[in-house]
Amino acid sequence: MYQQLEQFLRDNSSFSSESIQNVTSHFKPLKTKRNEILCSVGQVCKNFYFINKGCLRMYEIDTKGNEATAYFALEDQIISAITSFVLQQPSRDFLVSFEPSDLLVISRDSFFKLVETVPEFREVYSKFMEFSFIHSQMRIYSFLGMEGIDKLRWVMEHEPKLLTRISSKAVASYLGMTNSTLSKLRAQL
Repeated sequence: MYQQLEQFLRDNSSFSSESIQNVTSHFKPLKTKRNEILCSVGQVCKNFYFINKGCLRMYEIDTKGNEATAYFALEDQIISAITSFVLQQPSRDFLVSFEPSDLLVISRDSFFKLVETVPEFREVYSKFMEFSFIHSQMRIYSFLGMEGIDKLRWVMEHEPKLLTRISSKAVASYLGMTNSTLSKLRAQL
């Protein structure tokens, strides 16, 4: 159960065997059902997740009741309702198990204890934060001036697994369009 996490850590820093064992000992297994809520709007996020199998989705619901997906995380990725997790303020997002998932979860206290005491883990955290920022910036700036077809092409280039693993409705919410618009755009390609 911990092999994927160990490999993820090795891929993102130069961990010693001791450090790997120390870090992984703080993670606990968690199985989730489809659509199980891990963090809800208004709740303070207390956990960080590594995905062994499955998919997690972070999204919000706008004032009109439309879902706007911020991010999907698949196998061998990490995710949290990061703003709430870091600032310990009520979340604006839902973090849900989009598919039945096998996760490894670490509490906020343990997570930041490791960031402070294990330099390799601090590097993993830093890389995650950099990736999160860059990914958000790319999506924001790319999507601001893009036509729908170009948004779809961007996902095809940068996140192709989403189009094969995720429902059209959820991908449409990620792209900021309706499901019917996405279907029409897919037909054009």
